[in-house]
Amino acid sequence: MRARWVSHNPSQESEIIGQAHIASFWPGLFYFVSTIKLDSSSPLSKLTRSIKLGIAYNDVPLGPDEFITQVFRCNKGMIVKSIDDPLFEKEYSTLSEARIGHTETVDLLSKGKLKLSHIRK
Repeated sequence: MRARWVSHNPSQESEIIGQAHIASFWPGLFYFVSTIKLDSSSPLSKLTRSIKLGIAYNDVPLGPDEFITQVFRCNKGMIVKSIDDPLFEKEYSTLSEARIGHTETVDLLSKGKLKLSHIRK
């Protein structure tokens, strides 16, 4: 799938590293690429780390910053039906890696070279 057009959507929010809306040449086929910072102080993050580390929830220290790039199918208005089923997902440990990874993901997808498949079934 080669892209018909790519629209980058810069954001002023610190949690959003990058967003792009990509249209394929196939009518009605659009993708949303999003790279965000994960909140290490969120209850879900703390619970996950508690289980992984095998320690009490209240004893979990704040973790390092983490970033994730995900690709979803969307409509022309950039509305994603479900964020529970990304077609691509990659995690990063630094902001600079996340920015580079977002740019690479958008570039590969727009050239039709990014392998997409449902991650969670």
